[in-house]
Amino acid sequence: MKKFLLKVCIFAMILAVIFVPFAVIVDPFNIFHASNPVVNGVEPNKNYVKMHNVLTHPDRYDSFLFGSSRVGFMDVEKMDDGVYYDMMYSEGLPAEHLDNLRVMIERGIIPKNVTVGLDDITYFVDPALHVNQLYRLPFPWDGTLSEKIGFYLRYFDLITLSQSLEVLKEHKQNDPDAMKRLITTGTENLHIVPQFNYEGADAWWSDYYYPREEVLNEIRELKELCEEYDINLRVFTNPLNAITYTKDIDNGYLVFLEELAEVTDYWNFSGYNNVTLNYDNYYETSHYCPAVGDMIIDTIYHGKTDPELLEQGFGVYVTKENVGELIELLKGQAINYDLPVNTYAATYNFEP
Repeated sequence: MKKFLLKVCIFAMILAVIFVPFAVIVDPFNIFHASNPVVNGVEPNKNYVKMHNVLTHPDRYDSFLFGSSRVGFMDVEKMDDGVYYDMMYSEGLPAEHLDNLRVMIERGIIPKNVTVGLDDITYFVDPALHVNQLYRLPFPWDGTLSEKIGFYLRYFDLITLSQSLEVLKEHKQNDPDAMKRLITTGTENLHIVPQFNYEGADAWWSDYYYPREEVLNEIRELKELCEEYDINLRVFTNPLNAITYTKDIDNGYLVFLEELAEVTDYWNFSGYNNVTLNYDNYYETSHYCPAVGDMIIDTIYHGKTDPELLEQGFGVYVTKENVGELIELLKGQAINYDLPVNTYAATYNFEP
């Protein structure tokens, strides 16, 4: 029996000697190559890579843009009151932004500016879901040693590695600068021309979307943290494609926009307007193009917004005092707009 156990132990050690270096070299999520990530066809854990980048280079940036991947197409170099880094990652959420900002501050990185883009993902996605998603799994920066070791061990999964190998084998390099941008500006490729064919397009929607009121407290905590450290906080709502926005408001998104004003002032870019109804401004029903990002920057940083767009609610600065006017405007749009064919058909029963 002892000989058998010894053989098993030796075999396990041999496997570990082979498998551990293999997993580190393959590293589909760029966890073990965060300082020098590579394009391999698998979405990296951008939350981890970007935080690693910021903490490794504490003097490189003095301002940050937080949000979901939608803010990835905003040119942070046009935000001219600081040196910005785009912290966006897939389904980035306020609870995660709050944790990351706390860690930065604890490490002595106190930004001048923090700008946060919010949207339906903010309201409908529970951050607890990301614990089971390797490309979104937050690293326990302030956790115990066992928690940190546990994080890395999650990436030694044989099934995940074998599946990733299939993707890596088929991957063709079409954006060689992707990883360079990831660790310099943090943005997506700002030179991709939108070619969105909206014939029969569906709303960007996942079966786990559900209104989550707790997010308002997380945004409040983020605001209070910025106030405590004299950080200039700006908040805005992403201009959601009209098809997706229609699905959103049918599921309570306007409630979020109304309640958000009780927590913080913000710039609103939501609604049916000349931007969100023009599908040339989108890559699909989720991500807007850099030209729209420029409009957001012009409004927030330079006070420039087309008057017609302002009348449609695009770029309106929202406070507790005027949020009622905005919500009435958005409700009126939802009832009266003649949306394009193939747009999600919703029935509205707003009270007058």
